[in-house]
Amino acid sequence: MKIFIVINTLAYGGAEMQAVMDANALADIGHSVTVAYNENGNLVSLLSDKVLRYRIRYRNVILASLQLFIHLFECRYDIVHSHMFWAEKVSALPCFFTGQKVIFNEHGLGLWRRWYHIMVVRFISSLAASLVTSCNAVKEVKIKREKIDSRKVCTVYNSVNDRHPPRSNDEGMRRLSVRNSLVIGFVGRFNEVKRLHLLIDVAEKLVHKVRGLMFVLVGDGAEKSRMELEIKRTGLAEYFDLPGSTLNTVQYYRAFDIFALPSRIEGFSLALLEACACGTAAIAFDVGGNSEIIQDGRTGYLVREGNIEEFTRRIRQLCKNRMVLAKMGRRAESFVRDNFSISRRVNGLLRVYRGGSQ
Repeated sequence: MKIFIVINTLAYGGAEMQAVMDANALADIGHSVTVAYNENGNLVSLLSDKVLRYRIRYRNVILASLQLFIHLFECRYDIVHSHMFWAEKVSALPCFFTGQKVIFNEHGLGLWRRWYHIMVVRFISSLAASLVTSCNAVKEVKIKREKIDSRKVCTVYNSVNDRHPPRSNDEGMRRLSVRNSLVIGFVGRFNEVKRLHLLIDVAEKLVHKVRGLMFVLVGDGAEKSRMELEIKRTGLAEYFDLPGSTLNTVQYYRAFDIFALPSRIEGFSLALLEACACGTAAIAFDVGGNSEIIQDGRTGYLVREGNIEEFTRRIRQLCKNRMVLAKMGRRAESFVRDNFSISRRVNGLLRVYRGGSQ
């Protein structure tokens, strides 16, 4: 099968990482795969040598669509698989006019969309053969809020890699293991939706009650400078480590004792999924698709949205009982690997590509 995967950027992000994993996995089993992108980024280094690259030169939707129309007219594909809103917009009409089958892939809830965005979504979705959602929470939003034809919408869960590299001897990892007895971790973008400032509130309540506690927040973004200033202002700098962005996130997940996700909005968090796959118990607010990853009380804890007191209490509870923490981590790893493997996702995608049901 000849497959054309379209994504806005190859800078690190959950949806972008999933598109790269899809491309590599499909190429590994013999399909001809091309990844089209507008902005380059660090994920390009993770693309397999079997995967072809195609650069969309224009950010403007009209110009990008014209470029894709010419390319699709010259190069016939069996499937065009577009990830997220920008890619959906630039591929919908070119696929319609060239008669090629396009699949949309929605990773987030899209609650930021206003009525005019939703009108565009409805129109371009009418041109798509299917709309794949990353989890059932996203599927529900597409059907109930955006009024997409339910017969077109199906869930093919986002995934983790089947195999992770072994623990490294990275200096940062050694520093964590030597300095601290218990690490609370986060991986992702530093933005307002993630509400990382709540972890400062948690730290203020716990650092003097739990010995050896450390918060390691991996990633970058607009809110990082503000976080660093707030950490200094509260006098908690010795309890926080903000190492920046890295593609080697697995090594951090495995150094964490607890993965904390204080987001107020989540679709289907790849960071949460990867943390659980690495045997790390997780605590998150019960929003979006978090309940489809965390089995409350078995693999971690789901906390009522906005209840920071309960969030803090659950972290302290796990800090006090390392046996329960370890057991939750083992269950989390088993649950995620059984239900969210890349091979399982690829099988689901192939059924959608061929017009089958999920």
